[in-house]
Amino acid sequence: MNNSYIKSSLAIVAGIGLVFPIYSLAANQGSRLIEEVMVTAQKREEDSQDIPIMISAFSSEKLDAMGVESTADLQKVTPGLTFTYAYGYTVIYLRGVGSDAFLPNADPSIATYIDGINIGPSQGKQDTLGAVKRVEVLKGPQGTLFGRNATGGAISIITEDPPEEFGGYFKTEFGNYNARQNQLYLGLPIGDSLGATVSLFESYQDLYGRNEVYGEPGPMRDEFAEGARVKLRWDPADSFAMTLIAAYGNQFSSNSLSQENTRPSPLLGGGVEPDELDRVWHNNDLGGNSTMNELYGGIFEWHPGPVDLKFIYSENYAIVDEAHYDLDSTEKAEAYFYSADQFNDQKTYELQILSNEDTWLSDDIEWVAGLYRLEGEGGFGSLYLTLNAAGVASALLGLPDFLAPILGPILNSTPDIVLGNGGILTTESNSAYAQATWFTTNWLNVTAGVRYQEEVRGITNSYLDVVSPLAGDPPNEYYKSGDRSQNTRISDFTAPDLEENTVSPRIAVQIFPTENIQLFASAQRGYKSPTYNIVNFFTNPDPVEREEATAFELGIKTDLLDGTLRLNGALFKTEIDGLLTALVAIPSGGVVTFKNAGTGEIEGAEIDFQWQPMPSWNPGLVFTGGATYLDAIYSEYKDGAGFDDDTGLYFGSDSLVGDTSRDFSGNKIVRTPRFSSSVSANQFVSMGDFGDLEFGVDYYYNSGYNTTPQNSPFYEQSQFETWAARISYFYDPLGLQLTGFVNNAKDEEYTQAMVQQDFGRTVTLAPPRTYGLRLKWEFGG
Repeated sequence: MNNSYIKSSLAIVAGIGLVFPIYSLAANQGSRLIEEVMVTAQKREEDSQDIPIMISAFSSEKLDAMGVESTADLQKVTPGLTFTYAYGYTVIYLRGVGSDAFLPNADPSIATYIDGINIGPSQGKQDTLGAVKRVEVLKGPQGTLFGRNATGGAISIITEDPPEEFGGYFKTEFGNYNARQNQLYLGLPIGDSLGATVSLFESYQDLYGRNEVYGEPGPMRDEFAEGARVKLRWDPADSFAMTLIAAYGNQFSSNSLSQENTRPSPLLGGGVEPDELDRVWHNNDLGGNSTMNELYGGIFEWHPGPVDLKFIYSENYAIVDEAHYDLDSTEKAEAYFYSADQFNDQKTYELQILSNEDTWLSDDIEWVAGLYRLEGEGGFGSLYLTLNAAGVASALLGLPDFLAPILGPILNSTPDIVLGNGGILTTESNSAYAQATWFTTNWLNVTAGVRYQEEVRGITNSYLDVVSPLAGDPPNEYYKSGDRSQNTRISDFTAPDLEENTVSPRIAVQIFPTENIQLFASAQRGYKSPTYNIVNFFTNPDPVEREEATAFELGIKTDLLDGTLRLNGALFKTEIDGLLTALVAIPSGGVVTFKNAGTGEIEGAEIDFQWQPMPSWNPGLVFTGGATYLDAIYSEYKDGAGFDDDTGLYFGSDSLVGDTSRDFSGNKIVRTPRFSSSVSANQFVSMGDFGDLEFGVDYYYNSGYNTTPQNSPFYEQSQFETWAARISYFYDPLGLQLTGFVNNAKDEEYTQAMVQQDFGRTVTLAPPRTYGLRLKWEFGG
């Protein structure tokens, strides 16, 4: 373990414990971190310490105290969870299980749910959490109860229900880079049985760098996000409740603009100077994506007697009406993607039947059963790839420095070759599931479950067009309007439907040697659905087989020292067959190509804790933290594809010169640090009538990881660590909270995206040091 990590952790513990105890002697309130969090990981409310699943659960107060404002922030407080990005898509890994595949046809390995509703894959998903009741991060395959595409785990977000009394809050934030955020939450009781919640948010900020093209300002667009959520609940009788949900989000993310080509390909970029990693980008085309999300749902709960019934219906729409990618990430016009017709539509239906206290044998058995259906359609109605022959030639040969500002813009203005493509994936999935827990004695529980699923996937609208030069180059009104009158159809591609039936079992045994200690062992299996490569310019869509994850786990959950120390840990092993991976490569025929990477094995251990060291003398002092160790390798990956480090040439089974694939067996699985950890210290100080103070310090450590299956040394994210801090002042009589914060306090440089592709290594830096003030005003009941 790194010595700086040990020293930093000790500094937090010693420093906060010594500085603040004299002020907290009179504290009449403990930390906001000390509370029991009820979870619904098994479809019913339970204490997180009583279930045989390793889970990180956070209430709204705990999230606020730890400075978590978005889903991406969860990685700071959940070791083993990583958020990275690829061309605007969020790529999530948990315990080494994930997929670097992206696009609308790439199902995630970590399923995301809001109020029990599955959220499909889309760009710009790292949204503001807003007014939530709690967030749960479930670790390990969750295929039995959560179904498809939860091979690594699930993130479940539960929003606030309407309150009995009027209340709410307004929160505003100001920070460097002209960052502005506003949130408004209202809890509105409308009558004795009817209530609503309304949440609004908006955020704006400048970019973290600037774009220059041959010494002149290049195309740029600032980021923004805005949205609303409405939740209406009606309880006309004690035995029936209806909840209606509607949410809207609109945002522009420029993360594909902020790519820097720091190692141009020896083949296609031999005449290009490498970018310095300095947040000065050199992209002749705009990068970024504009995304709109809509969610509609209904939850109907009925308690007729010996069982409880719940029906959940949802419609989820994601529309990317503008997506720009400067593929070469240089000043030269070489290759550029544009789409104005990308979408992902999804409908789900779920019926749950749950036992309750009136169910026969309820003292001995607790169970849940259900039916689930998903209908989905998504992909590209149209996608355009532009190739500039003059730009490619100048990149190969290079331009003299003194001529580049003169000839560069001229070459960039030469006509492009524009190819049109599309691909829409359709999905129909039906499943049935059941799980039961048998309380055999007061110290032994046995849980068993199974899910059966039938799924059919097809692909339509797959074609290759050549666009007439009369249409101009994208983006312009011709491409935005969907007009194809200037397109010439070269080929229509077809492929048969994919049909798959799967069975996802789960078994767990719990032993309670004392009231405050649980030992558990579990085995479970989950699947990621087969799919098609939908971006195919030159070949029929290639099918990608299903991914199967089987996990085994031994865990312990404890509450020690009179409840002042919560210590949980686990040992686990996951075997993955058909691990899905992605490669950006024009010679592969699909530009973005998905492949099955043979098999992978992950062995690991994790621990998390929450400690109140001085509950009588200093009840406001709390330490939280955790650590995850992972040994994750491709155990068998014989047909690996990538780019040669020396020549830049593409290799793989689908190479233009035949099968040139390489054996990646034994290489480390991508985006998986061997060791990651976090430690947070939180000190609450009461000042009586003058209000309260809260101090927070966070430390995060990541040992680094590789971003390519070939484990090229040129595509490694090295070890990094980040610090964050907050200080809050509370004045309860007026409902005020004022917080000063700093994130990445040491301005550590590390990457949030690193992509290997035809034109070289494109890198996007993670956010630099950010700081600001946040004011929150709570009003009403």
